[in-house]
Amino acid sequence: MKAVILAAGLGYRLKPLTETRPKPMLEIAGKPLLQYVIESLRENQIKDILIVVGYKREVIEDYFEFGDKFNVKIDYVLQEEALGVEDAILKTEEKMKNEEQFLVVHADVLADPELIGRTIKTFKDLDADATISATLVENPQFYGIVVFSEDSKLEYIVEKPKPGESPSNYAVAGVYVFKNIIFDFLRSEKTLDAAIRKLTQKGNVYVSVWEKEWVEIRYPWDILRANRLVLSKMLKGKGSFIAETASIDNGAKIEGPVWISNNVKIRSGSTIKGPCYIGENSYIGNNALIREYVSIGRDVIVGFGVELKNSVIFNGTKIGRLSFIGDSILGENVDVGAGTQTWNVSPRSEPIYMNIEGEKVRVPMEKFGAVIGDNTRISINASILPGKLIGTNVDISPGVIVDRDVQSNTEVYAKQEVVIRSKQ
Repeated sequence: MKAVILAAGLGYRLKPLTETRPKPMLEIAGKPLLQYVIESLRENQIKDILIVVGYKREVIEDYFEFGDKFNVKIDYVLQEEALGVEDAILKTEEKMKNEEQFLVVHADVLADPELIGRTIKTFKDLDADATISATLVENPQFYGIVVFSEDSKLEYIVEKPKPGESPSNYAVAGVYVFKNIIFDFLRSEKTLDAAIRKLTQKGNVYVSVWEKEWVEIRYPWDILRANRLVLSKMLKGKGSFIAETASIDNGAKIEGPVWISNNVKIRSGSTIKGPCYIGENSYIGNNALIREYVSIGRDVIVGFGVELKNSVIFNGTKIGRLSFIGDSILGENVDVGAGTQTWNVSPRSEPIYMNIEGEKVRVPMEKFGAVIGDNTRISINASILPGKLIGTNVDISPGVIVDRDVQSNTEVYAKQEVVIRSKQ
């Protein structure tokens, strides 16, 4: 069976991180999201892959090329305009026309490879015309929700129901198997939901239920959820990996499972608490504290006395001494000045809200810090309030309290009145 990976979306809810890369190329623990999807397909013996690309396609194509390095065969098809999932699937028709059935996977879904295998098994065992994977979620208002019968037949799909009005808590999990006839329904019905609804009336569409961990990366906080899933799968119950070329001072302390890559330097007095990942050529300074579920990219510098907690730090970023970065995502080549603090809880422990493309969205986590775009420079002693988005290529002056979102390519400074008077 061949697989189609949908990787053309704009990822606008994940700005500013997606201003400089397509969403499938967001890295966690040294790999882009799309690589985890490809590896899951390969583990299910699916090595013939067609990727639908669009926004910043060259980043994906330059990284994966034709799949030789990943022991798969990769071809590409271009979706020039972001016209939805149904259009993306239709773009593959010419190359998939000789396939009786095929798999479709979203590039922003992370789960155990068994999710793919189970969806395929349901399709074959029930002689289905289509099978849709579904999983239980706590916040159905963020997802497409499926309703199905006791014998697992799909009844209908509701897209992003209002809070409290969802007919179920089973969300579409981003893995499908279709017979080739889906193309006919997509052409006549125009949307994927409508095409599946029509197919349900004329054929057999089943739901394959997934009850294990699963993450769809739609919003910034989903990156932290994906990071926990990846690190848990990579490390928990498997012990640590420490590269031979890593240099760890005698006075450094390693607790729990960790992945420490080539040429990492960890200085005396620092503590690393796993599960965590530290990428190649990164430096952890004296007395730093790296707490659980931190993913550090390549060529990162963490200064003296820095504390990191439940965060994803992209490649090439520098974090100055005595800073605190908690429950946050920092893009590539961010320069964080000494003493910078990300607040990860709101005053009086009130809910945290973020402005996502003009919509006020409640963060479904008790703690959430900042999202900072690539190439941003933050001077010493800045403070960033919870849930703030700081764009790419931003300069923030010393001592600023960032209490609102900051657009890309801007400067931020605080006006100050200094009074000097004689002592009485």
